[in-house]
Amino acid sequence: MTTRRPLFTALIGAQDSPPLRRRRLLQATAAWAALPAWLPAGAAPYPATIAAMQAARETETSVYLHYNAFSQRAAQEGYKGIAYLFTAFSASEQVHAANFGKILTQLKVELAPLPKPTIQAGSTRDNLLRAAEGEMHSIDSFYPKLLEQLKPEGHDDAMNAVKYAWSSEQQHRDKIKQILRWAPTFFEKVARTIDEKTGRYFICQICGSTVNVIPAGTCPICKFPSAQYRGIEPPA
Repeated sequence: MTTRRPLFTALIGAQDSPPLRRRRLLQATAAWAALPAWLPAGAAPYPATIAAMQAARETETSVYLHYNAFSQRAAQEGYKGIAYLFTAFSASEQVHAANFGKILTQLKVELAPLPKPTIQAGSTRDNLLRAAEGEMHSIDSFYPKLLEQLKPEGHDDAMNAVKYAWSSEQQHRDKIKQILRWAPTFFEKVARTIDEKTGRYFICQICGSTVNVIPAGTCPICKFPSAQYRGIEPPA
């Protein structure tokens, strides 16, 4: 397994922004999916799935770290509500990364340490625009194409992990769009309103679903009991 890692490190790169990393992931996964005939006898039965999960784990970990940095910047600029929003999103992305790691463990792949990306956090408004771009790319391109690339090998758990992430990213997008709808003219006023009116955030530990109120019965995304939701504490 270790011989595959340099391929994705070169194709994706620790310096790339989350949207660019996602685009390069799709290119790398598509290239790897075309190679199974070259694999030696006794190789793992899910080569494309393994490649996709390795790169997806790296990408979602990068997004998790970026959102942590965006939360810190928002707190520094005095936007408590937006800082809390990014903290919640970060926790959700961490669930996605962990899910991809679990699939790799199922497939007997050793989880190697991940490269730490270089993060340049801009202003809170700019960071929201960057986050919106990344979420839109995930929803419209990254996850749909990833699912198509996973289908030939038919690993159900891997496909479910991708579907969970895809659905929770749509929740993130909707919350970001509520803020950006009034930017740039009313950004400051909207941001301060968020500071005053933001409630609690809860994250499903199975799929990363991000909500302000724990749903009754089951999670709307993964259908596991709502007891799997964990409250996220606002940043200090």
